[in-house]
Amino acid sequence: MLAILLCACATSSTPSAPSPLTVGCRSGAPEAGVHNPDRLLVLDPCKQATGTVVDVAREDDGDYHIWFKPDAGYESLLNSENHFQARPAMLAEIVPACPLDSNPSNAPAAARCPKTKLAIPVIGNHISIWGPWVLDTDHGWQEIHPVDSIQIG
Repeated sequence: MLAILLCACATSSTPSAPSPLTVGCRSGAPEAGVHNPDRLLVLDPCKQATGTVVDVAREDDGDYHIWFKPDAGYESLLNSENHFQARPAMLAEIVPACPLDSNPSNAPAAARCPKTKLAIPVIGNHISIWGPWVLDTDHGWQEIHPVDSIQIG
């Protein structure tokens, strides 16, 4: 089995940044580096989920939206709004590598941050992700946002 393992690592000397091959969540504020973090209600600052990718889309703010069908045992991370094409699914957002000591002021500012160092999966990949489990109050669904680390394979 081939596994790709990467984490979100800051380019500064931020002490909370994990090493490049660490799995799990980074320390510090769960919403660090995310634009408009007040739209996210943190349910758990560090959660792991696994599943099979059903869609990948790059957004205008530089995020990658990764929709995946959770494996058995992870269904409790979903609520009634968690669906993709009328099927239960969870969203994971891989965000640009914005500085962790300040949040971008808006989506265009986030899009100007450096590209993520995380691997971007493709449809059909099996993934394990770690990051804050949040309620996106704009959409009503629960998601992992931002993805702190990902394992593909």
